[in-house]
Amino acid sequence: MLFGKRKTKQQTGQGLKSEPECPVLPPDIQKYIPSAAGVTAGSVSLIGGRKSQQDALDYRVLSQGQFAASVCDGMGGLNGGAQAAREACAGFFEEYESAVLSGQGASGFPQIARKLDRRVLHLRDTDGLPLDGGSTLTAVVIQNGLLHWLSVGDSRIGLLRNGQLHWLNRLHNYRLELDEALKNGDISPDEYQAELPRGTALLSYLGCGELKYIDYQTGLPLLPSDLLLLCSDGFYDLLPGETLISTLEALDETMANLPELLEPFLGQASRSMDNASAVIIRFLGEQN
Repeated sequence: MLFGKRKTKQQTGQGLKSEPECPVLPPDIQKYIPSAAGVTAGSVSLIGGRKSQQDALDYRVLSQGQFAASVCDGMGGLNGGAQAAREACAGFFEEYESAVLSGQGASGFPQIARKLDRRVLHLRDTDGLPLDGGSTLTAVVIQNGLLHWLSVGDSRIGLLRNGQLHWLNRLHNYRLELDEALKNGDISPDEYQAELPRGTALLSYLGCGELKYIDYQTGLPLLPSDLLLLCSDGFYDLLPGETLISTLEALDETMANLPELLEPFLGQASRSMDNASAVIIRFLGEQN
């Protein structure tokens, strides 16, 4: 059975300080979101035990008044993952604005994902050689109280509503196919368990050249006080289960206390901790 790309980032090893530098970075792209957008938003980006940050994120109000956000998790040797994630993140906003101008908007999400796949695939390094990097993609657009979302890879989009966290997208890894094969009776439980250690191998990611899976949804109604979470796998690994829900519910109005809320968990993290990044969005309701 064919396996997809395993997510590898720069490995810790020789040359790394005995203790990683402070893993909590100030949310350096936090910015004021006009109330007319009907949301407040905050972000956090953690290096963890890695030598560099290979996640990319951004959020903004677009030219037509929509609010949009994206989190991308890069993979690849040296700085290939970082470049791939930056290209995917910035490219989403460019391609979405172009889709709006052509009259498609969120209905063009599958085409946007394929364009971004090609953009990452064709990246070159300083010597003009293929970058050999890849990236996940999560992205949302909010307009007129409706959520539109798009995902490729194993980063997550979650909706916290009335104390319940709902994951909206699937993880596009080998385990997705293992689960389906077990459910359909195509493999035995013993075969499933034997293959499960390889379950995190990605089957669909930007830069692979042909996207096997693209998940998206348009027109999901939002309710006032809904919280949306876009995050890399490092972030949801850091805050498992109910811990994530309680952390989101403890956010203050501006979300500026997010690094403070994460601090206790960082003390428990090992030097192998992955990059961890998130954008959190609070829907305030449609603005008059």
